[in-house]
Amino acid sequence: MKKNRTIFTILITVFLGIVSLSMNSRPVKAANNVKLYLNSNSYVYNNKGQRLRGKNNYLKKNKAVTAPGKLQKTNSVKRYYIMKDNSSTGVMNSKENLFNYLYWLPYKTIKKQEYYKIGYNRYIKCINVKSIYSKALPSPYANKANELITNQATVVTKDPKTINQKHIYALKEVSKNRVVNAYVLPKNKKLVVDDTAGFDNMYAEAYHIKNTQYYIYAGDIVKRPKHTVYSHPYKSIINGVKTLY
Repeated sequence: MKKNRTIFTILITVFLGIVSLSMNSRPVKAANNVKLYLNSNSYVYNNKGQRLRGKNNYLKKNKAVTAPGKLQKTNSVKRYYIMKDNSSTGVMNSKENLFNYLYWLPYKTIKKQEYYKIGYNRYIKCINVKSIYSKALPSPYANKANELITNQATVVTKDPKTINQKHIYALKEVSKNRVVNAYVLPKNKKLVVDDTAGFDNMYAEAYHIKNTQYYIYAGDIVKRPKHTVYSHPYKSIINGVKTLY
């Protein structure tokens, strides 16, 4: 009797394994998947945030990874999203009012880190994805990769000696087109930034420091964020002037 039970248990286990394999190997309809293009080499993780080992669990930069899911329209800014205007050609015209469409690919948050699912119990970090290709987007955004944008990023201040400066400053806005030094920031200071801004008296862009009235000059951080940073995407362009939400 015991031997029969053992054989029965083995048969059930094999059957369930075949069913599971069959379900996971079913082709996903093209309309229900996307391609994720990587901005850096990326490891693959399971649903507990644990890194998977093996050759197929290390993905190279610029690789296109097919993932299940569909870009969804949204009225609110997500941690990672895609922003497109309503132009029929995809070319911005300063004489029109262009209202942005926002899309996002749903992700899973594991231990405060966002991940895109790429297969059964397989995930990659959203921060390692530079753009998403989807046929589901309306023309002219279908059939091409669309830039991924983030609503915040972490940056690190440089050692001022490495760029022949005495200090790294937080910047304070004194007019719409001008900023001045506000206070000294320590080197290797981690800052969370949530918007990108430009000022007439800066050589390049600056980033807004989250929950403050200050900015950090892009040249004063160790690395620029992997993504364009906007927590308040452009809503319209009127006479060439960008208007925020």
